[in-house]
Amino acid sequence: MNRSLKPKLRFKGFSDDWKLVKLGDIVNIYDGAHQTPNYQDSGVMFLSVENIATLKSEKYISKEDFQKNYKIYPQKNDILMTRIGDIGTPNVVEDNTPKAYYVSLALLKYKNANPYFLKNAILSDFVKKGLWERSLITAIPMKINKDEIGKVKIILPYKNEQQKIGTFFSNLDNLITQQQHKLDKISNLKKAMLAKMFPKNGSDTPEVRFKGFSDNWEQNKVNNLCIIGTGKSNTQDKVDSGKYPFYVRSPIIERSNKYIFDEEAVITVGDGVGTGKVYHYVKGKYDLHQRCYRMTDFSGITGKYFFYYFSEHFYNRVMMMTAKTSVDSVRLEMIANMEIQMPKNLTEQNKIATYFNTLDTLITLYQSKLEKLKNIKKSCLEKMFV
Repeated sequence: MNRSLKPKLRFKGFSDDWKLVKLGDIVNIYDGAHQTPNYQDSGVMFLSVENIATLKSEKYISKEDFQKNYKIYPQKNDILMTRIGDIGTPNVVEDNTPKAYYVSLALLKYKNANPYFLKNAILSDFVKKGLWERSLITAIPMKINKDEIGKVKIILPYKNEQQKIGTFFSNLDNLITQQQHKLDKISNLKKAMLAKMFPKNGSDTPEVRFKGFSDNWEQNKVNNLCIIGTGKSNTQDKVDSGKYPFYVRSPIIERSNKYIFDEEAVITVGDGVGTGKVYHYVKGKYDLHQRCYRMTDFSGITGKYFFYYFSEHFYNRVMMMTAKTSVDSVRLEMIANMEIQMPKNLTEQNKIATYFNTLDTLITLYQSKLEKLKNIKKSCLEKMFV
């Protein structure tokens, strides 16, 4: 094997070559249950592929079935790894609470290795490639047999260096998990408040309202509140380093060297997979694809309030009214005749818009931090493993 046995990036004080071994040399490998069990409302948690990220599940089997079918089961510092469909996604078991697991997972019990080192070594390109090469790629779904997992090669250092690397990645994973929790929390808050701060079920007032406002809301059609138009540009007009934002039929904002509008506008797509799902608020110069709609020149309603109400409610209207061809599409009247509920008071509209804009700013911040942490982990996986 013509391969370096030293990683590109190491902790200070380590210089020895790593050694090439097989996974079966450092772990014992076990299969889960081959038959879908009879689920219970409580008992022993039952894990499958979809639970690998958290090792938590709302499915349970009876204690009697568990004792009968699981002589060997996951315990603290063992690894569960996906082996059917998704191959090679591992996670470390954090406690000794009994857990049952399906055949789509493999259980790896250590002979002499650091669990957090091994978890991330499995995620490295070298081990991932080995798992792929030994998998049954003609099978549907793709899978790797227990014995073949044991033959996959891994390169590892002595235990002290394993411990250092494992602790580093454990701390990094904790930071990623914490950031994901922050993102989930603020995203769930926004979802809940969108449901509560706009009227529903025929009501003319919302469930949650800012202090000082009590008037009934009014209802009006979109074509009475703004001007509706479309863009003029095509996808080939995009320029990677263009000066102006270019809104196309995608959540991704492209760039363009020209602008065709300079205004406050709310944008949605006219057809394709993003129909009813993609919305943008813009204030300034921009380019626009010919199959995107723009709502502008708002009257009696603030643009940002319109953006939040429209983007929350238009999808259901699209699904009810869409013209079915090969893809979903939007007709002008679907937008023009849509009813918008809104406070008469522009100050209340602005307060609602500002509140959701603040949540969006936090969501963007948390997403950016999460992406940065994931990129750091990806880079370290490439440099800290052979």
